[in-house]
Amino acid sequence: MGTTTDLVFSQEEFQTRLERIQAELAKRELNGMLIHTPENIFYLTGYQSPGYYMYQCLVVPASGRPVLVLRRGELSNVQAYSWLPMEGVRTYDDTNDPVALTAETVAEMGIGKGNIGLETGSWFLPVRHYHKLERLLGEYRLVDAQGTVESLRVVKSPAEIAYIREACEVADKSMKAGLDAVRAGVNEDEAAAAMFSAMILAGGEYLGMEPFISSGYRSGNMHSAWGHKVIGGGETLLLEVAGARNRYHGALMRAAYTGTPTDEIKRATEVCIASLNAALAAIKPGVTAGEVDEACRGTIERAGMYEQFRKRTGYSIGIAFAPDWGEGHIMSLQRDDERVLLPGMVFHIPPALRVPNRYGVGFSETILVTETGCEVLTTLPRELTIAEGARA
Repeated sequence: MGTTTDLVFSQEEFQTRLERIQAELAKRELNGMLIHTPENIFYLTGYQSPGYYMYQCLVVPASGRPVLVLRRGELSNVQAYSWLPMEGVRTYDDTNDPVALTAETVAEMGIGKGNIGLETGSWFLPVRHYHKLERLLGEYRLVDAQGTVESLRVVKSPAEIAYIREACEVADKSMKAGLDAVRAGVNEDEAAAAMFSAMILAGGEYLGMEPFISSGYRSGNMHSAWGHKVIGGGETLLLEVAGARNRYHGALMRAAYTGTPTDEIKRATEVCIASLNAALAAIKPGVTAGEVDEACRGTIERAGMYEQFRKRTGYSIGIAFAPDWGEGHIMSLQRDDERVLLPGMVFHIPPALRVPNRYGVGFSETILVTETGCEVLTTLPRELTIAEGARA
């Protein structure tokens, strides 16, 4: 069992999560569930490792203690991070068949014949593994239970929110270091190095996705990471970064310009910030995700700049392993989405206006839905940073 100093949540919180999941299984008439998504395994057990590229599966019965199937070399990480006792773990060597071990584990646990849930949308349940499970668990009916765990993750507990606050502090410091580093004549790599250094020294941990640092024409292209380009004068820069603490993320986007901004850049900046402000003003319990999107997107549409936007307004953020730092698959702020906002939800809202291969500006915040509105958890000024000429 993990020591109390290594567990990122109390035993009571983990127990509550397990009970809630098992109550959901009962509602769906499932005798158990096979969970392959690393974020969901972490949520229920505390187990974490970058080694999730190898097969792992948490077998959750409708009642009783779950069992984790994973690679033998990861056993010490269960001991370090998870509340699971060692009898709650089944390990395989690299030469063994982990899918067969999963089927054997289901039988050993005495899970009753009938329906057993699977995460059909998990990136970590490839088709060949699904078909093998279907064959080996022939006496069971595999049922799509995608979203069962995620439905409970969307509203964060006070302890989860505390970690997201810490992550946002890391993101703030990383972003400030990046904005301080950019100027004409500096390579994008230097800005990336400054951001990574500040992130790590602030207590940040490995991210679900790399930071994005792009200048000039590259800033108009979505998801441009640093690219060895020398920053020129009269260029826009788009920077986006997350901080991570105990796998919980908070993210931040800001834009800069080297020199005096053109009227086009000034207007794009004003519209982008206005759209973000409109989204923040719309957020409160009871409004729908679509209404928040309308506030943001509508501002951009009325300015005649929708072609430079054309995306969702924001997404849930919390637990993350690569390849993404967001939880957009759980909930997004997007057109016509009727899901209702609740206190305790956390979103990253990153409106950006891009002209591909020309320029891009963007500004974002990570926010917490409160009982009366929203609290912005990231703190840097919401303004275009003016970066001057080359260093002497």
